[in-house]
Parts: sequence; structure tokens; C-alpha cells
Amino acid sequence: MKSVFLRRLFLMLVVTMLFAALFMAIGFIFLSRDTYEKMKLSEMLPKARALDQLYREYESGNLNEDTFFRLADKLMAAANADTLITDSRGNVIYLNKTGEGQSGPEAADSIKDLIQNVLEGNTVQTRAELFDNRSVLLVGIPITGIDGAVRGSVFIIKSYSEIALATGRFNSALLLAIAVVSPVVILLSALGIRRITEPLHNMAIAAIEMSRGDFKVRVNENESGEIGLLARALNNLCDTLSQTIFHLRAEKGQLNKILQSLTDGVAATDELGLLTHYNAALMKMFGAVVVNKREDLIKDASVWKAFDRVFETGEQQTIRYSLPANKKLWITISPVVTEENVIMGVVGLFKDMSEMERIECMQSEYIANISHELRSPLTAVRGLLEPLSDNMIKDEETRQRYYKIMLREVMRLTRLISDMMMISRLQAGTEYMELKRVDVDELVNDMAQGYVNAAASKGIALHVDAPDMPDALTDPDRVEQVLVILLDNAMRFTEKGGSITVKVEDGERLLVSVCDTGCGIMPEDLPHVFERFYKANKSRSDEGTGLGLSIAKFIMDKLGETITVESEPGKGACFTFTLKKFVANAIALGPAMQEQEKKFAAGDVLKPETSGPAGKAGRSAQDAPYEVIEKKNRIKKKGRES
Repeated sequence: MKSVFLRRLFLMLVVTMLFAALFMAIGFIFLSRDTYEKMKLSEMLPKARALDQLYREYESGNLNEDTFFRLADKLMAAANADTLITDSRGNVIYLNKTGEGQSGPEAADSIKDLIQNVLEGNTVQTRAELFDNRSVLLVGIPITGIDGAVRGSVFIIKSYSEIALATGRFNSALLLAIAVVSPVVILLSALGIRRITEPLHNMAIAAIEMSRGDFKVRVNENESGEIGLLARALNNLCDTLSQTIFHLRAEKGQLNKILQSLTDGVAATDELGLLTHYNAALMKMFGAVVVNKREDLIKDASVWKAFDRVFETGEQQTIRYSLPANKKLWITISPVVTEENVIMGVVGLFKDMSEMERIECMQSEYIANISHELRSPLTAVRGLLEPLSDNMIKDEETRQRYYKIMLREVMRLTRLISDMMMISRLQAGTEYMELKRVDVDELVNDMAQGYVNAAASKGIALHVDAPDMPDALTDPDRVEQVLVILLDNAMRFTEKGGSITVKVEDGERLLVSVCDTGCGIMPEDLPHVFERFYKANKSRSDEGTGLGLSIAKFIMDKLGETITVESEPGKGACFTFTLKKFVANAIALGPAMQEQEKKFAAGDVLKPETSGPAGKAGRSAQDAPYEVIEKKNRIKKKGRES
């Protein structure tokens, strides 16, 4: 990059020097001529006085005529000038020509005004024009007697060509000197200017690089004077800007990460209403893909009008907004105020309240279901107690039947309360899970054995398919509880002549399935079978509490396992849950898992947070990197919860 500043400064210097040389030459030409004239006139005045003195000596008789003329000629020859002496009436009495041109009586006529001026007693030093247009320098003094009276005049006349020649030579020498010195001065000045402008040029380049974001550039600080100070200041500025921008970028990046990590939508506008910030959650809410302006993000103008209204009023506003698919938003719009209490923009928080409203709805339904489930047995008991208390039932057989119905309703109420308390403990995390080494074959066979008689009495075939399987690491009591729930459901919904199969399969994890040939579950009911109080078969709503499968799901989640269901209407249902294999002398998969599994091996309480299908949480379906030193437990099932 060529330095524009250097070129301009150099051009300015050259023009200034040329004008200075021109003005100096012109000034010297005019001033030198006047100065040289004055100098020559000053030199001629003593010679005129000397000639005056000679003439006085001659007139007084001290010098004869030949001596006077000889001395006068010699004096004027040395001065290279003409001599003119007049009497008191202006008549020429002596004329000597030694210079150029013709100085005769005509010369006296040309300067008769000057002669008259001198005869009046004045001294004359001037430049004059003779009759032949020849310029001369002329000095005239009066000749006075002893009595002081003017008795004549003496003039010395010198040709001006000598002055012109001398001044011409001087001016030529001056111009030659200027012509020789000027390039040298310009060259030296250019070098000096370059020494000054080169650091400035480098600083300009550094400043341009800084403006492009390169803060690694540095300039030489070794220059002296103000340039060195400027260089050091520029380097310090570069360091400060680098640190400041680094911190700003870090803060901006952190802010952007925070915004993008928020599950709630965020949008901010400036004082002009232009979009400045937004996050991915908001784009997902409104289905935006490419955002160049705020209308690309949210097409509904009413939202942005609310933003503008908050900016104008300075008051926070919360609005409810509906999206497709029955999604509900709460939009809280607040002004962004500076320390000087000036509104510099608006920020809006878009909170998806769909889940919260769904939970509130579920809570309402839950309370309604609880009320219904509690009221039904209580109503039945009351309806039977009133005739009994009024002694209206006389038949003992009828009374016993009433008592049995009341006992069944009370047991139903007890089961409902027990199930509700179980769900509450599971949700609160107070129900602990104690992991042990469990023989799954023995556990399943023992559990199935407890249902053989009940199945036979209903005409249902009960099969167990549990070959020699690896041991599991789980809480046996909780697994028994889940099996009880699943077997109870299978017994309840399988008709006479049907079958129930309990089988165990080996894979990454053990798969325990309870399948029946009952009525099955409708496809629209499958996603809801694990919800509380949900009963797929509404015609048999009086059987069970509607909480069993919810409890089974909670238990499996707490154990870090999964439970799924497959069903076809009229062909039965198959519930399957997973169990983690017991692995002895396993190699730890990682420090966190190793520490966790050491706790499992020591019999600590397990409260896993993972849920969902096996292997979809970033871990293998069989993730048991620990060494278990507990002896193998043999579980004997002595009974089951009803």
C-alpha cells in the first residue's frame, strides 16, 4: 500500500520550496539592484568630494591647470566614471569622459534640473536618464566658497550598464545555487519525511488490521518522541481491545449457550423494534426455519404489536397464546431498562404451558377418580349397613351375604388406599430398591406356583417357560410385586379355556413376559394402559383399582428397567419387562458407573433416574460394570399381595 500521506506531504514540501525559491529569486533580483545602486552611489560620493577638494585647490591657485586635470583624470579613471563641473550659472567648465557613452554639453542639458538643485546647495544621489536614453548613476555636490556661497557644482556620472552586468551575474549565480541546492534539499526532505511517515504508515496498516479483527498486529515502539509514544499507545490499545473483545465474545457465547439451552422460548428487540436475540426453542415452537426479521420468526403481528406496546408504555404484560395441536403459551413481555431508566428494548419469555395444563387436568381427573373410587365402595357399604343396622334383614343367609359384600368392598377400599400410598412413596423416592443377586428361574416358578390353583379353578391353563437363565441383579420383592400385578391382570381378563404363559428370555438383558389369551386391548388404549385409574375395559371397571399397572411402571422406572405391552383385540395381551443380568468380576465401564455399581454390590439403595427402552439412554442394554460378592440368594415365595 502506497502512503497517500507521504505523497501529499512530499508534494506540499516540493511546492512550498519551489514557491519559496521563486519568491526569493524575485525578491533578490529587485532588492539586489536597489542595494547595488545605493552601494555604488555611496562609493561615488567620496570621489565627488575629492574632486570638489581638487577644484578648490585649483581655484585657490594651489594647483595649476595641468596638475588639476591630470589628478582629476586619474581620479575618475579609477572610478570608471565621467566628471562634470559647472560654475554658479550652470555652465560646464570641466568635462571628462572616461566611461561608456557620450557625456558632453548635451549631458548637462539632460540633467540641468539636477544641476540647478545642486547649485541651490543640495547634494544629489540618484539614477537619471541622459539625452541618449542611457541610464546613469549620478552624484552631484555643490562647490562652496570660504564665505559659504555656492560657486558651482561637481557631478560624477557612472553608466548603469555596469550595475546591470553586476546584478545580472549575481542573479545568475543565485538561480544556479537555487537550481543546485533545491534537488538536494528536496531529496533530504523526502528522506526525513519518509522516516516520519513510515512509522505512521505502519500504524495505519496496524489500525486497519485491528478494525478487521486481527489483534495480534504490533508496531515498532523504538521510535523516539511523539511517534514512539503513539506506537506504544496503539499497542496498548490493541492489547486492551483484544482482551475486551475476547471477554465480550466469551460473554456473548455464554449468553447464546444459555439462550439456546433454555426450553422456554426467548425473543428480544431493540428500540427500533428490530429482532436482536432469539433461541432455538422459540423457532421450534413457531416452526421457523430461516430468520432474517422478526416476522420470519413469528408471523402473527399481534405478538409484535404487544412488544411495541410494552416498549411504549414501559409496563410488563403477560398474554395467553394458542398454537396448533392444542399447545398453550404464556408470553411474558418486559421492557429492558438501563441504569438511567431509559427503555432500550423489549424481551419476551414464551413458556409452553401445555404440559402444565395437562398435568393440572390429570390432577383434576386424578382427584375425581379417587373420589369416585372411594365413594363407590363406601356407598355400597352404607347401602348394606343401613338395613342391617335397622334390623330389617331377618334371614341369616342374607345377612351373611351382606357381610361378605361389605368385606369385599372394604378390602377393595384397602387395596385402593394401599396402591395410592405405594404410588406416593414411589414418586417421593422414599421407597428404596435393594439390589441383590436373584435366581430368576426360581423366582418365576415360585410365583407361578402360587397361581396354579386359582387358574385351574377358572379353567385357565398356566404355563411357565423359564429354562436355565443367568441370574439377575434386582430387587426381588419389587419384581414379585410386578409379577403379582401382571398375573392378577391376566387372570382377571382371561376367560375360561384360555391360557397364561410366563416366560423368561435371554438377551442383553433378561426379558420376563406375562402373556394371556384374553380379550386384549384396543389400539387407542395402548398408550394409556400405564396411566393411573385408566381402565381399558370399561365394562369391567368394578374389578381392580386402576393403579396396578401404574405401580408396575413406577417400579420398573426406579429399577432402571423398562416395561412394555403388546396386544391385539380378541387375541390377548403380552406384558414384558427387563432385568439386568448379574455379572461377576466385571470390568468397570467408567468411573461414575464403577462407583455406582460398587454401591449396588454393597447392597446400597438404588434410585436410578433413567427410564425408557433399554439402550436408548446412551448405555448398553446390559450395563452392569461391577463385581458382586454377595452369595446367591434363593427366594422362596410364601405369599403375595392381593
